[in-house]
Amino acid sequence: MRLRLAAAAILCVATATSAHAQRRRSQFPDELRGSKASVQKMWDFAVDHGLTFYRTPIDIDQAAAAGKLVQLTGDSSYELSRGVGFSYATKEARQFVLAFAPQYRAACGTPLMVTSAARPTSRQPRNANPYSVHPTGIAIDIRRPPAGPCQRWLRSALAQLEDQGLVEATEERHPVHLHVAVLTVPGTVASLPALANPGTSGNVARASTPPSQTVHVSNPPERSASAANGEVEDRISTTTYRVREGDTLWEIARRSGVSVRELARANRRNQRAALRPGVVLRIPQE
Repeated sequence: MRLRLAAAAILCVATATSAHAQRRRSQFPDELRGSKASVQKMWDFAVDHGLTFYRTPIDIDQAAAAGKLVQLTGDSSYELSRGVGFSYATKEARQFVLAFAPQYRAACGTPLMVTSAARPTSRQPRNANPYSVHPTGIAIDIRRPPAGPCQRWLRSALAQLEDQGLVEATEERHPVHLHVAVLTVPGTVASLPALANPGTSGNVARASTPPSQTVHVSNPPERSASAANGEVEDRISTTTYRVREGDTLWEIARRSGVSVRELARANRRNQRAALRPGVVLRIPQE
């Protein structure tokens, strides 16, 4: 009799645990759970389009200098966390951030937080998947907001974009974040649809863009018109310089005639830290 009661108790506990786990799993779309097929899809996209898997920080710097990677600088709709070691991504990944972040802010009332972008293979964390596409610059990590309407909107929005083949998104647990690989063909500009709010209630505001419209964002100019025509940009001869959209520490150092290390040291900055437009840098003099 006692054995039967004990077995029944164990069965009840197991059933309750299973039901609880099932409820937790059903809180977010299946598309965001991740799978071997998802990892394979991201890897195949990178390989099929000839993307480079950058191995070292120097490789990232050289790719940025050559214009193959562009800097994520942050603006009113998105920010970069302090943990972003390399604030660079492909132009297509930045296009996605520039189009997605305003919708996130409209829905959540706070800027989108990017926690990781291009990351060379030599700087991958120990638990990273060996088939990660972070080294190519097409992947970004997004901080997961606290439980509530904003979190539900973010999960639903990424699931919608995944259904349309625009991204491949996975909700990671260690550490907690949302991994997003942007599947825009290199050299093209994708139109991001206005993302529907999944009928949530609370303080989350609906995006102001009508559902019938799309958000189309092109890359901001990286160089002046004279530079695009093959002419050399004006040298920086002043003792200070105000950062503009698209500027990199490497480019400012080149135009100033100093090394990146000297420029970074003069401004007490990490050589790979993001430059925000409007920040005034001190130019070291020879």
